[in-house]
Amino acid sequence: MPLKNVEKIEIVRGPGSALYGANAFLAVINIITKRGHDIDGLEVSTGFGSFDTQEYNLMYGGDISGVEVTGFVDYYNTNGLSETIKKDIFSDVPFYNRFSLAPGDTDDSRNKLDLYLKTSYKNLELNAKYMNKDSEPFVSHNYVLTNDSDQHLNYVFVDLKYKWDISDKFAFKPKAYYDQHEQDSAFEFLPDGFIMPFDLDEDGDIESFPEGQFAESFVIDRKAGAEAQFDYEIFKGNVLTLGAVYEWQKQENVRIKASFNPQTGAAFDTVQDVSDMGVVPEATRQRWALYLQDKWDITHNLGLTVGVRHDHYSDFEGTTNPRIGFVWEFIDNATLKALYGQAFRAPNFAELFTNNTTLKGDAGLKPETIRTYEIGLGYKVTDSVSTNVNYFFNVIRDLIGISPLSAPGETQLIKNLGGANVQGVEFETRADLSRYWRGAYAFANYTYQDAESKGDPLPDVPKHKGNVGLNAGITKYLNANLHAFISGSRIREEADTRDDSPGYALLNLTLLEILSAYPLYQIQGRHNFLTILAGRMSRALSLRSNPTCPIFGPAHTLMPTTHIRTPNQRAIHCLTFQNTKAMWALTPALQNTLTRIFTHLSAAAGLGKRRTQGTTLLGMRCLI
Repeated sequence: MPLKNVEKIEIVRGPGSALYGANAFLAVINIITKRGHDIDGLEVSTGFGSFDTQEYNLMYGGDISGVEVTGFVDYYNTNGLSETIKKDIFSDVPFYNRFSLAPGDTDDSRNKLDLYLKTSYKNLELNAKYMNKDSEPFVSHNYVLTNDSDQHLNYVFVDLKYKWDISDKFAFKPKAYYDQHEQDSAFEFLPDGFIMPFDLDEDGDIESFPEGQFAESFVIDRKAGAEAQFDYEIFKGNVLTLGAVYEWQKQENVRIKASFNPQTGAAFDTVQDVSDMGVVPEATRQRWALYLQDKWDITHNLGLTVGVRHDHYSDFEGTTNPRIGFVWEFIDNATLKALYGQAFRAPNFAELFTNNTTLKGDAGLKPETIRTYEIGLGYKVTDSVSTNVNYFFNVIRDLIGISPLSAPGETQLIKNLGGANVQGVEFETRADLSRYWRGAYAFANYTYQDAESKGDPLPDVPKHKGNVGLNAGITKYLNANLHAFISGSRIREEADTRDDSPGYALLNLTLLEILSAYPLYQIQGRHNFLTILAGRMSRALSLRSNPTCPIFGPAHTLMPTTHIRTPNQRAIHCLTFQNTKAMWALTPALQNTLTRIFTHLSAAAGLGKRRTQGTTLLGMRCLI
């Protein structure tokens, strides 16, 4: 979802399964998109950046014969960050080290086409989304560097919802939805030229893979469901919510091709169709759920929320998850919050039914569960400064994960690994500095967490992490934002013999400038810097599908963007930029030239006299 289409983002802390069901494990993030009147016209955006990054966005919002319409088309493409991995699991193992591709580079290339449409008429609303995405894995599978893996995804989502205000106190909100994933993936598990040192199928020959151990899969996952929700205001300040959900899910159209026998690992002479070997079987799941929540403002300074939900799955037993929380402003400007909640994550089809020589699922998996206890104190020090401190204790059971890899070529198992206890303290403070500086604010937060499983520290979980940031409006048309994320070191899994992942920091500096001709033209630019502390990135990365050093964007990214608004569908040509690696200030003569050009364009388009401001542009190539 492009941020250009986001109105605001709400975060509900703590487990949310009492209202939202599966996967609302630690928090719920509610993304609220813009409505037609928020956009009121056509917006065109373009952006270019490092690593051959480019983005194009066309967004429209308005009213057509009483129907409010919002939609966008967004295209994104990048070669992504390329960083050297010095060692993989083969590097230090006799015999196998001859097949290691390390040192080798990561591959983060991605391209995505995203279409979205939202229409509403009175109390009826339709949302539709289509996404086509191609990506290369950042690092390879099973700690082995390879170079022939990629993933293709087609995603379709449609939902239709209605709100019926039966009375002033009673509302009915039905909803129906359809969700479809088509995934076409190619994975190279072992590199070209790999030779097994033993005879897998006992035919007298060792196994040789001239083109690597390779598999290609295609699968469609369909999901359809309906939900009915009733809201009833029992009395002022007390709202009761009751709901029911039914969902049907099916995994089908499974097609698998491989260069090896997925049951024995023995090499084939050519790539063959192995769909009938049960590597990824077709599967069906049904789910129904009932939930109840009561939200009660007991007094003007005390609120209570109580909820419970029961989910029943056709392929494992049901689960019941309660949640209770209260907020008490016990003195002026001081608030005490307490929360207890439970949540779960159901195993997906891949975790249940994957079956090959490198990875096997378990049809008997239990859902992951969590119980959270949290208490927090918030205090508003002044009108512009607020601070919070929270203590949390999480009890996690039946974690679903992959068994550690103890030797090259070993089959790993997807299973319930046991439990984990995580406790910690969070500190947060924020200051509004706008009275001293245009649009200025500062914030800082720090988290200490102690995570352990069976008395041992949990891998890939840092004890210390934090954020600090500052935003300031340098001029009316230039804004600067500095943000740093800092993480402590993390231990690796027991089978991973490399040093612990070192601590690191991500430092982002964003400069946003608007060259404005009234609200119609907006030229923006941002420059994001990424800094790694305490070791090179190649040491901080774990060789698995999800790197232990998260990358939130390309390093040293320069992303100039152009936004052109045309209220009432007035046509304006798009501004373009060339890829550049520096910023410079415009000379007074060039500023005057640009001012004259914009004035000429405005007059030619019949838009009237325009004001043009700006001191910095990013590599402008042409205006029309």
